[in-house]
Amino acid sequence: MIDASEQCGRQVCVIGRSMVRNLNVARNLGYADVAEGTLVKPGRLGDLAPREVTILCTGSQGEPLSALTRMAFRDHPVVSIQSGDMVIMSAKPVPGNELAVSDTVNALTRAGATVLHQDIAPVHVSGHGSADELKTVLALCRPKAFIPVHGERRMLTAHARLAEAMGVDPARIFISDNGDVLELERGSVKRNGKVEVGIQFVDGLALGDERDAVLRDRRQLSADGALIIVAQLHGEGSQYEPEVIARGFAPEGELADELLAKVREEAGMVLDDLSRDGIEEHKLVQSHLHDAIAELVWKSSRRRPLILPVVVDV
Repeated sequence: MIDASEQCGRQVCVIGRSMVRNLNVARNLGYADVAEGTLVKPGRLGDLAPREVTILCTGSQGEPLSALTRMAFRDHPVVSIQSGDMVIMSAKPVPGNELAVSDTVNALTRAGATVLHQDIAPVHVSGHGSADELKTVLALCRPKAFIPVHGERRMLTAHARLAEAMGVDPARIFISDNGDVLELERGSVKRNGKVEVGIQFVDGLALGDERDAVLRDRRQLSADGALIIVAQLHGEGSQYEPEVIARGFAPEGELADELLAKVREEAGMVLDDLSRDGIEEHKLVQSHLHDAIAELVWKSSRRRPLILPVVVDV
């Protein structure tokens, strides 16, 4: 891109810390030959016409704080996308990033830019080595053991088959998953168990996996809120009208008040029925209240709030 820009009489502005760092390393090692005066600082872009400059920037994966994403959503402090700009995304979306990349492309298009990407133009070359290049590395290194890394399982398997074809002993090829332990000792490699890896649950000061029930309750609370039914019992059954407390369940208003009144009435009827049947065990009372209220709320609002019956003796 720098060579093409020089041939077209354009200056080049590099934006994004990782890209600036990589270009500096390439120039210091002699891999990038940039003519004097070609590179221009972002602060000087205002002095140049659009046709006089090429911008190389980070953000091909739709990263939220990357330069290209900020430009697309008009949040960059120096560069703004104008009608007629050409944006070339020379990258293939990493699995899982497709939505972010699509949002960035749409935002660029909305701003008036023409966007070229791998689906409509030959603008992408993989950053990973081809099969022939991997064979060259294997031929040069001639490994006694081989552990393919970086990629999905199908990629690791293909790399392992390539190594076997280059003469590596199949018994000394190890395709591993995250957490697999490989022990290296005196020139030998062998599997030796697993360790726990992956996403770590952080809850306040506690670390570790939380039980599914806790996470399920939290998701339910975030979606539909909670209804707390407070029932007071004495020796002969219910004494007072049950109290209903709603948190995050429904906005205030006539419809919400009407539904809460129905819930209160239903809870009173359940308690009366249990009292006539002589059922006073707290767990049973809570179970009957929960089931009856859950059914009523679902039929009336198509919501499933977390229902917490509280039974106290007075």
